[in-house]
Parts: sequence; C-alpha cells; structure tokens
Amino acid sequence: MAVFDRIKYTGNSNESHWLIYKYPSDQLVLGSQLVVSQGQEALLFKGGEALDLFGPGTYTLTTGNLPILNKLVNLPFGGTPPFSAEIYFVNKTVNLDMKWGTSTPIPIEDPKYGLILNIGARGQYGMSIKNSRLFVSNIIGAIPNSSQKNHLLILRFFNGLINAKIKSITADYMIKKQVSFLEISQYLAELSDSFKEKLDDEFERFGIDLKNFYCISIAPSPEEYEKLREYKEELALGSKFYQQRRSLDIIEKLAENHSIDINSGKNEKNFNCFSDITHAASVQSLICSHCGAQNNTSMKFCGECGRELIKQRLCPYCGAAVSENIKFCGECGSSLITVECSTCGFINKGGSKFCGSCGQKIKV
Repeated sequence: MAVFDRIKYTGNSNESHWLIYKYPSDQLVLGSQLVVSQGQEALLFKGGEALDLFGPGTYTLTTGNLPILNKLVNLPFGGTPPFSAEIYFVNKTVNLDMKWGTSTPIPIEDPKYGLILNIGARGQYGMSIKNSRLFVSNIIGAIPNSSQKNHLLILRFFNGLINAKIKSITADYMIKKQVSFLEISQYLAELSDSFKEKLDDEFERFGIDLKNFYCISIAPSPEEYEKLREYKEELALGSKFYQQRRSLDIIEKLAENHSIDINSGKNEKNFNCFSDITHAASVQSLICSHCGAQNNTSMKFCGECGRELIKQRLCPYCGAAVSENIKFCGECGSSLITVECSTCGFINKGGSKFCGSCGQKIKV
C-alpha cells in the first residue's frame, strides 16, 4: 500500500479554468501533510458525504483536525493507521472569462413579426465557488467519476445548464418587451441582466456565485435575418402594398389567358370581370394615404393616425390605388369611367354599349 506523505495540487498551466481536482488515491494515513494553496479549499469526502473542509495552509492530518471524519469512521488515537477517504481540491478564485454559447440553433418565434427563427447566442460569465461542500456534492452526482479531473467536461456541463435556460428566458423577455431580433442588439445589456437574474438560482444550487453574465450576441442566421428584414420592409409598406401586389397578380393570371387582350380592349366581358375583381378587392378596406394603415370601409378617419380617409379604388390597368372620384389613373393615365347596367347592376367599362354580364344593351 502506497503512503502519500504530502498531499497537494498546484494546478496545471494548461488548465487555467480548473474548478475541481480529485486526488488520485483515497488511501490516506494519519500524519500525512495536506497542503492547500492560496485560492483553494480541500474537502474530504466519504460515502457520498462531504466531511472536513480545509482552507489555505499546511495541515498534518490528525484526529483533532478531522472531527467529522473521525466521528464517521472512529479513527484510532495515536500511530499512523491507514484510512480511506477522497480528497477534492476546489478552485475558489474568481474567473471572469468563462465562455458560453448555444451548441445548436434554438427555434424562437419573433414576437413582433411572428416568424419562427433559429437563434444562436454566445457570451461570457464570471463565477467563483461559494460553497465547496455543495459544489463537490452536486458535481460528483452530475459528472461521471472518470471525468472529474477533466475540467473542460465540467465547463460543458454548465454550458448545458445555460443552454437549457436560454430559450425560455429569451422568449419571455422578448414577448414582454415586444422586441424583434432585428433590434435585439440595442437590448443586449438589459437581456444580459435578465439572464443573470434567472440563472443566479440555478448556479447557487451548485454552490456557485455568479459574478456577472454577458450576452455578446444573439441573432438568427444571416439568411433568416435577411428574410426577417425583408418581411419587415414589406409590412412597413402596409396593406396598400399588398393590395397593389394582389391586383398585379390578378393581371398576370388574366394575361396568361390568350383570349384576353387587355391593352387592345378586346374581350369586353373578360375585361369587365377583371375590373369587377380589382374593384371588389379595393373596396374591402380603406388605406390611409398618410400612414398606409388599413381601415374599415365605414370609417371616416384613420384609426392609426386620425387623418381623414379618402376613399380609394384600384386602377384596373396598373393596380395603382386611386381616389374614388377621379376619372383618369394618375399612374398610367387610363380612363376610370365606368357605367352600371340598369338590368343586372354589373359595373362595365365606360363607353360599353352592351353589358358584359347579362348581354343587355346599356341605357345611357
């Protein structure tokens, strides 16, 4: 049986972020020296229970400075009999350069525009071990025994803890603030505070004092960001843009039918059908000419900006929004005069002699 007279851990220059180190042997003897460096604590652990704790200094292990272990195993007085116990060295220094980041994109709905985006986030945090007993007890249960000396795996464990909370914290914050991912960079400091507030309790469960927590970046992929930006621009043009685009879609569909020649004015009935479709689309709502907001046709004033609403319809030739009482389209110059059939009430193109719906002669 090997006897270790001097028990210590000086750290590894390649492991600046080490948090916990398990001494290789659990076979100890009374009279051995335990050396605890500055910024460390040493904890004896046996049977799943955290026992005697030592701060910085040099100690000769005796029954006098091992009261909890002595009570547990009843160490014999005098001599140097061997006993078994695990010794963990804990790094108590403050580390302000702990990196975190999402391992895979997190799907979150943009609360302002309703699009589901795959979000990536990264940042850094500062921490220190506040309660060594609590830390060692929880880490031993969470990290496999073979990995307890692998500090990178322990750091990955805490990154997993952070990732598990990022989605809910981000979603709750953005819904509460009604902030889009297009403008989230302005709120990173406030979002970081929200992260820290919610993660404080999670880290405290492991005996860790979370000094600070920063979110450096949180955003969708460049492709999804561009998609969101375009969607915002489209919405900014308002429903007026949508109606114009819709009317142009109708023109394209009609133009695909070779029996229709819109420019020549042939096929009067089909033209009148087109005119009726675009007119129906235009009167479903009133578009405010000042702010572009969509309003009910019965409203006289805009519900968004309060300006007086001017009734508009769509030009059957180019789809541009035009005022209700003008005779020619200001966009393409086409005549907007129509004539109603007295027999069936169908709206026909101005100058029509026969109704495109019922075929009866139009009475002027």
